[in-house]
Amino acid sequence: MTSFLDRLRNPDHTGERRCWPCTVTNAVLLGLACVGLARRRSRTLAAALGVGGVAAIALRGYFVPFTPRFAPQLTQRLPGNVFHADAGEDREQRHAPDSPGSLGGETDEETGEAVLQSLLERGVVVADGETLYLAEDFRDEWREKVQALRGRDDRGLADALRESAPEETVTEIVEQDGGRFGEAERWFVVSDGSGDPAREQWLTRPIAVAEIGAVRALADSTSLSATRRAQSAGALRMLLETCPVCDGPVEETTEVECCGGPGGTRADAPDDVLACGDCGSRLYTFQ
Repeated sequence: MTSFLDRLRNPDHTGERRCWPCTVTNAVLLGLACVGLARRRSRTLAAALGVGGVAAIALRGYFVPFTPRFAPQLTQRLPGNVFHADAGEDREQRHAPDSPGSLGGETDEETGEAVLQSLLERGVVVADGETLYLAEDFRDEWREKVQALRGRDDRGLADALRESAPEETVTEIVEQDGGRFGEAERWFVVSDGSGDPAREQWLTRPIAVAEIGAVRALADSTSLSATRRAQSAGALRMLLETCPVCDGPVEETTEVECCGGPGGTRADAPDDVLACGDCGSRLYTFQ
């Protein structure tokens, strides 16, 4: 049975999704407010404010109104990278990029327009004015492929990535420290085997599952070439409505690891991203 405290608690900003820098900031502001109130008005009122503020921070994540709205914009103006525990630490020579890559690699504007036109002509994507959405038949087929991939172990998923790539590729499984909650992050690296970082694409497991599923669905339902299928997979992620690994809702948010956001490593200008509202997996980065 759900307790009264559980009903008050906001899971978006507490537990594993708690933003500790914002929590500390709220606690400091609460302390200052209590001290000021005790000196100017009443210690009783200050104590009441302290108890209420601590309860709000514990159960809701913050007590300063609208903290989740202004905190990400505020933190990007601060010097350094105070919102990440690994700020200023030396990284290994080979490390994951700021944003996950795609099986089809980076595409320029001309290629992106050609990919979209191909998807529209084949009925994979439907346009309603300026809004794009997936055709229902393709969405169902893509979901079916994704569900079949979820249970694969890492090696099996890496093999599926290699099979879905447009050319002969090398796939690696790379594990690095520095995840959002301090855990190791596992990446699937697709490359030409040259060792050149510019020729590598680093994919997270959710993105790998989504893109392999998209490539397979496109192979079954269209006559697109292998190269075009791989290029299309990254674009199709922009139209995801549910997470490929947990079926949670996909929401537009920011990459800043603040107030329950999906996390990130850049402090200069946080990107807008699509991320799972349940597990926090980042699924698409808007450029």
